[in-house]
Amino acid sequence: MRIPRIFYPFELEEKNSIKLDISSSHHLNVINVKLEQEVELFNGVGDSFKAKVLEKNKKNISLEKISEIKSKKKQIPSINIAVAEIKSFDKVVRESCQLGVNSINSLMTKRTKSSNLAGEKKIQRWKVIASNSCEQCGLNWVPDIKSSSLEDWISSSKSKNKIFLDPKSHNKIQKLDFLPSIDLAVGPEGGFTEDEKDLFKKNNFKSISCGNLIFKTETMPIVVLSMIQALYGEKKL
Repeated sequence: MRIPRIFYPFELEEKNSIKLDISSSHHLNVINVKLEQEVELFNGVGDSFKAKVLEKNKKNISLEKISEIKSKKKQIPSINIAVAEIKSFDKVVRESCQLGVNSINSLMTKRTKSSNLAGEKKIQRWKVIASNSCEQCGLNWVPDIKSSSLEDWISSSKSKNKIFLDPKSHNKIQKLDFLPSIDLAVGPEGGFTEDEKDLFKKNNFKSISCGNLIFKTETMPIVVLSMIQALYGEKKL
């Protein structure tokens, strides 16, 4: 039977006795964990350990740590993805997390329907979605989530492999040079404007195409991340 996983932002010096907060306790109560049942806790920055249920009630669950803390390195390549904000951005967050990204940025572009950056309430909801997604898929790293303008995201990019999607590009994703980090931008419905493409290129971004098919913005991150993982995931440097 699969061991239930819970996001719990613990430190490496975590004590043996743990009282979960209401939210984490509610999750375990919903799946009806039993006394003495084993669960796994991960802190979102690569660390995890196993514990067993000592006490439970409708509001809180207490655990006892039963294993040493294990740490996992971040996967290679490290991927930072920026996606033009859309109504279904929840789906972008949920499914991108399952493909192992380091950060997700809600991007304001000239063709996004909203000209305002996502507020703190929305970002906090996306963070909860991200941690829940990592609980389900077994990853111990929860991506950082932010909202920014296209200009600010471009200026903050530090990767040596900077790419943006453009279906008209002659550069194919299969021809990318492998590097340990990738900054990737996905545009809105209708794509990036010509001015935005010029801004990318002036800042050393390279346009790429994933083929002849055109996908919705909510689907495109999943397509391109799957291709990157298939081509370069777990590649040894």
